[in-house]
Amino acid sequence: MWQTDWAENTQYIARSRPENLSLLDSGAVESVYLLRWREHCLECAQPDCYKVCPLYVQRRDRRCARFKKGICPNPHYAGLYPYGAEIHYRRWGVLESTFGFGAVTPQQARRLDGADRFLTKSIRAVSSLARRISPNYRLSRAYGILRERLLAAITRRRRVTFDEFAIEVWNLQPEPVRLVIECQQDGPKFRAFVLAERGRTMHHIPVQSMHIDLYGRPGVVWVYPENDAPAHVIFTWLDFVRYAGVRKRSPAALAAQPAHPAPKVKCVVWDLDNTVWDGVLGEQEPERVALRPGVRETMLALDARGILQSIASKNDRDDAWRVLERLAVSDLFLYPAINWQPKSANIRRILQELNLGADACALVDDSAFERAEVASQLPEMRVYADTDVAGLLGRPEFEVAVTEESRQRRLFYVEESGRKQAAAGYQGDYEAFLRTCNMGTKLFAPSQAAHVERSLEVLQRTNQLNLTTHRYTREEFDRLLDDGNAICICTSCRDRFGEYGLVGFASLRRQSDGLELVDFVMSCRVAQKKVENAWFGWLVREARAAGYGKIRARYVKTARNRVLLDTFLEVGFVETEKHDQYSLLELDCAATPSLSGLVAIDAAALRGALSAVMTQG
Repeated sequence: MWQTDWAENTQYIARSRPENLSLLDSGAVESVYLLRWREHCLECAQPDCYKVCPLYVQRRDRRCARFKKGICPNPHYAGLYPYGAEIHYRRWGVLESTFGFGAVTPQQARRLDGADRFLTKSIRAVSSLARRISPNYRLSRAYGILRERLLAAITRRRRVTFDEFAIEVWNLQPEPVRLVIECQQDGPKFRAFVLAERGRTMHHIPVQSMHIDLYGRPGVVWVYPENDAPAHVIFTWLDFVRYAGVRKRSPAALAAQPAHPAPKVKCVVWDLDNTVWDGVLGEQEPERVALRPGVRETMLALDARGILQSIASKNDRDDAWRVLERLAVSDLFLYPAINWQPKSANIRRILQELNLGADACALVDDSAFERAEVASQLPEMRVYADTDVAGLLGRPEFEVAVTEESRQRRLFYVEESGRKQAAAGYQGDYEAFLRTCNMGTKLFAPSQAAHVERSLEVLQRTNQLNLTTHRYTREEFDRLLDDGNAICICTSCRDRFGEYGLVGFASLRRQSDGLELVDFVMSCRVAQKKVENAWFGWLVREARAAGYGKIRARYVKTARNRVLLDTFLEVGFVETEKHDQYSLLELDCAATPSLSGLVAIDAAALRGALSAVMTQG
């Protein structure tokens, strides 16, 4: 059910008719969980926010309208209901539904939705007349309370176990949108991302992996664009479903789920049986298991290129790990998942630990079933058969620049694992823990060839902590390095656990009334460690000494770099202008960025650099 009460005129809704019917036939669905989706705000603090929030837009019921035109029922798109829910998200807009009802058949869901929409429309008309007599008459609100009680009474008597959370979404924009699916029930329970490419996308999330009890304590499901990105979409399925008998999806339905991986692979996840070695481990003597020809060479070459590796295998963990240790390859794998859980769920956990997106990951597996299961749940991820191993290194997605930093990338992640374990066992607060890490940063110009190559690599590979995500060509980067009016700064980092290596690059340019930050990129390996705070603490001191009053930056919004904006605002930047595609930011050089003293800065190599640029020309 959808909160279409506040949908405005229909001139805004998309009218193009889909070429096909929904990929999910409601006839194959036995039950759905009754959800009632409504618009809400991620930062809601009602009623105070109605008075002070600059984003407040008054709806007819005086609540905040976080969707342009509300939730519009679009009859040209259909799924569970005879219409699709068309939504154009505003900033901080979130689609929300509580779960406190129960199961109904698809036919019952449609009848309840039709009755609710009819009654809502009728009551709104009567309520409008009543408010002319007294503004205190709010029949719509009274009906809303009554509806919740009636639906709970109707549905709670029927409880079933659901198979998956089905998401069918039409993206009406030319650019893709990453949607966040989040569940709360006595605290956070589940968070995942789905990529909505232009046109239709279908995603299936196993309910078991969401760790929620639909019949337990009240909870909530949220759906919203990642990084507060603009999104104009139509949902035709957004429901917990139980299938009638064995679920079957046609090849056409699977083929209609587009895979849009990143240009380069950053992580390879290996199956074991009949992929890394011949046969099934549980059906042979472990001492006789041997690697398949070419597998070791491929693994070592991937490691040398800085491509991370892990394992997702249905096996006994202890037995499999002993074999991997005997074969001298166990050290190559980060966060291996060797258990009997679905591979897609294991891969999600691996990617969460590595802080990578599924679009940058690849699976190698001999089983067509397992490849299809992963492809259905993570359609943006690459999947390869065991027969593809011989040619894997020659594929363009595995051809990456090899630097000294990339050769050490796996070791950096091993050290990061040690940091996580130490942080988990630390009894003080997080800032106190950071102080115990003895973290230090060096700032220097990229004067050596290795520094230049690594800086270019960081600019090419980093998405989250990236001011513009501009991907320099080698020629463009060389011109930047030779520009006498620009300062190029590399950042390396270390702590008591080990070296991070070169993790950041920035460029600054002199302006008539201030200093412009042109590029700023930082590896996610040092995210949340306050390196950025220390970096800008150094910068404002140097800029102030050189006579600059302001540092300005142009933040270009992408689907993945909202975290950088949050970091900039934390250190003291303010948004002086906000636009759909970018924001202009400004940092006062008289201010001291917050938490800038947690990381030691060694910038001896750059002493006087800002003053030198200021006197140029």
